[in-house]
Amino acid sequence: MRLKSESDRKRIPRVLEEAIKLASDSQSYYDYLCIVRFAIPRLIFEKLGLPMPLKYHRDPWHICSEAVNEVFIQGGLPELLYLEDVPLPSDFVTESLIIEKVWQGKLSEELLAL
Repeated sequence: MRLKSESDRKRIPRVLEEAIKLASDSQSYYDYLCIVRFAIPRLIFEKLGLPMPLKYHRDPWHICSEAVNEVFIQGGLPELLYLEDVPLPSDFVTESLIIEKVWQGKLSEELLAL
């Protein structure tokens, strides 16, 4: 999914503001580096309409991924989460489009037993 529409492109400054607010919040569990390392490059790639390198899709600890997701949601662009990405930890406790696609149905007790 790319920022093709003008309205999406106009939201980028708002996403950046949300990234700064989240990184500056002393109550936040995210550090500033994860915003710079994951959120800002993603914005740049989206703005230029370039494909996203896989290393920016998810990190092994999911912490930065959650921060990126939070920044984009608060900035008004929640649809930038790619369906082919590995699910975030929060996807397992909510009704998630990613879980729906990957598991072809709602999360069941069988999946939780894995």
